[in-house]
Amino acid sequence: MSLISWISSIINTVLPPLKSLWADWGIQFLVAASLACEIVLTILGSRRKYMTSILARLIIWATYLLLSYIATIALGKLTMVRFHDPENPGNNAVLEGLLAPLLLTQLGYPDSMTAYAVEDNQLGLRQVLNIGATVVIIVWILIRCWDRSSLVSWLYIPLFLVGIMKSAGWVWALYSVYDEDSSVTAEDMKEEASIQRVFEAFPPTDEKFDSAKDILKAYFRFDCLKPHLVNWLYHPLFISQDSMSIDSYTAHRSFTMTEIELDFMFDVLYTKAPILYTKFGLIGRFFGFLCLVSALCGFAVIFKNAFLIDMFITYTYVLLMAVTSLELYQIMTLAFSDWAVVKMCMNLEVPLVPRLLPFLANWCMKQKRWSRSIGQLNLLDRHLLYEGWWKPVGMVLDWFGNREIFRRYWSHSRQTIPSCLKTLVVGKITELEEKRQLLPFTERGWTLETHGIQENQTLSDSITAEFDKTIIIWHIVTEILYLVESKKSDACAGSKLLSDYMIYLLALQPYMLSLTTADITLEHACRALRPFLRDRDHSQAISELLSTDGNVIDPVDYNKATIITRDWHMLLEVQKLVVDLRTMDNKWELISSIWVEILCCAAYNCQACYHAKLLRRGGELITHVWLLLAHKTNKYRSSIPEHYNDPAASTEYSPLGERFFFMLPEDFQEERS
Repeated sequence: MSLISWISSIINTVLPPLKSLWADWGIQFLVAASLACEIVLTILGSRRKYMTSILARLIIWATYLLLSYIATIALGKLTMVRFHDPENPGNNAVLEGLLAPLLLTQLGYPDSMTAYAVEDNQLGLRQVLNIGATVVIIVWILIRCWDRSSLVSWLYIPLFLVGIMKSAGWVWALYSVYDEDSSVTAEDMKEEASIQRVFEAFPPTDEKFDSAKDILKAYFRFDCLKPHLVNWLYHPLFISQDSMSIDSYTAHRSFTMTEIELDFMFDVLYTKAPILYTKFGLIGRFFGFLCLVSALCGFAVIFKNAFLIDMFITYTYVLLMAVTSLELYQIMTLAFSDWAVVKMCMNLEVPLVPRLLPFLANWCMKQKRWSRSIGQLNLLDRHLLYEGWWKPVGMVLDWFGNREIFRRYWSHSRQTIPSCLKTLVVGKITELEEKRQLLPFTERGWTLETHGIQENQTLSDSITAEFDKTIIIWHIVTEILYLVESKKSDACAGSKLLSDYMIYLLALQPYMLSLTTADITLEHACRALRPFLRDRDHSQAISELLSTDGNVIDPVDYNKATIITRDWHMLLEVQKLVVDLRTMDNKWELISSIWVEILCCAAYNCQACYHAKLLRRGGELITHVWLLLAHKTNKYRSSIPEHYNDPAASTEYSPLGERFFFMLPEDFQEERS
């Protein structure tokens, strides 16, 4: 028997049973697959805020897309079901009708994930048409499946109501993300007194409520800034209030506050949390759960003697139990979130709340809200510079033009942020704030003024050069000085971490640095480093860059360089900068300050949408720095009349319809240009 005949016989043997199985159980299989997708999204949806694994992101992405595709295919098959088949009598057709509203509930997506990317939120109104068309199809299916003689048909009603509420909640959550207010009225300013009363309701000397107060403060700081909204006008609340300040906090506690604020931002962008904790959201959620329980109980009563006899009945019963259990799990998780703590803080007069609040707040404070790690990439890493085993792989990647990108992804790593780095970043930001006086980060060089060495031309030129060149030069300088440093201080270790982190952003996320020439500049740097380090051993290369003769050999042919890099003698600039820094006693304090300034400049000038994207990828340090700066930059401040800061005068200034219009971020962008 030939191979083709053998394969043909196997296909003829296996294919007919598969066709028969698909004809009998295809719809049930698709519904089970869509439920499995919903379970995966429920478990992993909110956890992706601290997951950096590419595999995890791939699973979430595939599951998010497959859920809608599978549910759509299942609905299509339901429209072709024969409801009066003489060869297949019984309740199968009516039972299959139950699957239609269950598919509608799954199309509403779980609470922990309404959008995969930020762009999905902009499709909120478009989803109204999609859900509307789906509801029409489901109503038509239910009408065809309705059997007056069967009690199962009455179970369609509660399940259909659940599907409508979940789908409407999903569209509501998408639409509410970009519900911006163009101005702040005088009426809004009166909220300050009521918010202050919320904090005054706490026992003044009871430390067990400290965690709850921090979560509440983070919520109000997020609410007045709305960092994910580009055109949001900074709310005037708390501008002059010390109670909202975190200046006295330790570095670790300051980062915890930004974690909580960004967690609220993540929930607003990617989950249903903002609508779930409203009055209508909670009522709808519990009403939907009661509908599911009633449908499950009704089904159990109707088929109490047929669970193990009819496979379709068993399958439907298990499916209803799974859907109800998943809904119960989502309801239980509502109590264990920062949003629940905020709502409880606003209802301290309820007798049971003061007892539960400390436990719940302390539990929430221990939760992981982002990866708490930073990416690391070293330009002097041999995996990044040398070919090695890359040659055969590189030939394949060259066909797609992705050799360098794959090499960078393979060479990078992630490292947990140590406490010393948090202290370094917060401390240096405070020093910069004293010098720049809360002005926008539109230029560089604050560090040189702070240290009184702005006259040093080499340092000044290296900092004021193009941003990508500045990062590369200071990265190589930091790496060289770090290798020859015998005593590694906190400033030294922090400089090394920030140096590798900025190169990681430059190589793998250049859009965060608002750069369009990053690939060209980075490739030029690698072309200069590869032959320089290949032709001499490591110690000899370092010694040559540390020498003071200024005659370092640059292996790049500048006649073939691009317009961007043809006048950039990178190794020569590195050597001059190393020579100047080695003679300084406080060089690591200076280097660490410069790296924090570079990080702040990058964080400030990055668009808000890019910061929002990073929240679903485990988060990044640059986003936390962006939020710290946003609260203390005049770009986000409003021009409120001076007498508003006076409590006695603020109650008098509330004419009907009076509005204060503030300068938008775009206006400041025009000033920068």
